[in-house]
Amino acid sequence: MTFSMRRFRAMVTKEWKDAIRNPQILLNAGMPILLAVLLNQKELEPGDLTFLAIPILVAISITGAFVQATLIAEEKEKNTLRALMLSPASRLEVLAGKSATTTLFAMIVIAACIIISGVPDVNIAYLTILSILLLLIFMALGTVIGLIARTASESSIVGLPILLFFIFGPIFVPDLDVPALMNIINWLPSHQFVVAVTELVQDGGLKQIQGSLFNLIIWTLMSGMLCFLIYGKQRFDK
Repeated sequence: MTFSMRRFRAMVTKEWKDAIRNPQILLNAGMPILLAVLLNQKELEPGDLTFLAIPILVAISITGAFVQATLIAEEKEKNTLRALMLSPASRLEVLAGKSATTTLFAMIVIAACIIISGVPDVNIAYLTILSILLLLIFMALGTVIGLIARTASESSIVGLPILLFFIFGPIFVPDLDVPALMNIINWLPSHQFVVAVTELVQDGGLKQIQGSLFNLIIWTLMSGMLCFLIYGKQRFDK
C-alpha cells in the first residue's frame, strides 16, 4: 500500500485541531518552558548543564511522550482508533499522522527552552541530531503507552513511572552511589544525551559523541520496532 499524502494531511489537520483545543496538552507544553525560565534565574556552578539538559529532557519527554500518549489514548477511549486502524490508511500513515502534531509541539517547546536557557557555543547540527533522535525515542515510547492504556487518564498512570526514570534517573541516580542501578542508567538514551551534550559544551566533536550517538540510534530502531509491533497487535485484537 502506497503512502497517501492526502490521508496524511487529513490526519495531521485533525490531530492539530484536537491538540490546540485540549488544555491538558497545552499545559504539558508550557511546563518545560516554565522550568527553563526558573532554572535560568538560578546561579549554577561553571560546567553545570542543569540549566540546559533538564529543560530539554523534560520538553522532549512531556511533549514527545505524554502528549503522544494522551492523543492516542483519547482516540482509543472514543473508539475511533480502531476504525482508523482498520481503514485503508497504512500503518506508517497512521503513526506518522499521529506523530506530526507531537513533533511540531516538541520542536517549538525545545527551541523555546534552548533560547531561554541561553545555550553555550556548541555545534548546533550535532545538538539538533541528538535532540531529534531522543524525540523519536520518546514519541515511540509515548505511542506504546497510549496503545497499552485504556483511557487518557490511565496513560498518565502507566507512563509516569517509566518516563520519570528515563528523565530524572541520569540526574539523581549518580548521587545515590548504587553501582548496579548506575549500570542500567548508563544505557538509557536520556543519560547518553546528557553525556553527548556535555562533550559538545566542552568543544567535543563527532569522535567524542559517537558512542552516545550510536546508543541513541539503536534505541530509536528498537523503540520504533516495538511501536510497530504493539500497533499491529492492537489492530487485530478483538
